[in-house]
Amino acid sequence: MQRDHLEQFILDNRETFDGSTPGLRVWGEINHELDRRQSRRMILWKVSRAAAVVVALLACGALIGVYLFGDQMQQAAALERIAPEYAEAEQYYQEQIHQKYQQLAAYRRDDIVEKDLARLDEVMQELRQELLVAPKGKEEEIVEDLLQSYQAKVAILERVLARLQEASPEINKKEENEETSI
Repeated sequence: MQRDHLEQFILDNRETFDGSTPGLRVWGEINHELDRRQSRRMILWKVSRAAAVVVALLACGALIGVYLFGDQMQQAAALERIAPEYAEAEQYYQEQIHQKYQQLAAYRRDDIVEKDLARLDEVMQELRQELLVAPKGKEEEIVEDLLQSYQAKVAILERVLARLQEASPEINKKEENEETSI
């Protein structure tokens, strides 16, 4: 192995180099450079930690979103696959219910009706869950029950609206005037 000239020179004059010690200024510069490198590492470490926290939070949010809303999307897809006509009927009834709720907004109403409608929503959710695990042949019956639940909800809202309109005809006239002016 061949050594280069500098390395050979250092080996030949080793005693001369070992006797010398660098001055305080040199040690100060070395210390300053080490501190600067360490501060860069600390900044990089802090940024990396913050990025890891952001990634972890986004991952948790995505998992929670999939857990909460993935089930609903899976249910909707399963319902459309099992009974395609149900999706269209469900959309129709949801529009009807939304319109009735908008009409009810003009009236002061009891919480009893809200509780009954909430209970009906719970029953409908249970029926959707049953539909996902229902054996063949039982699906049609569950779909019919779901549609009947929607019809019942629309009927309840219509009855409540009719009674409220009988009790407060001035609000009904106000709504009719607004509809004709549009």
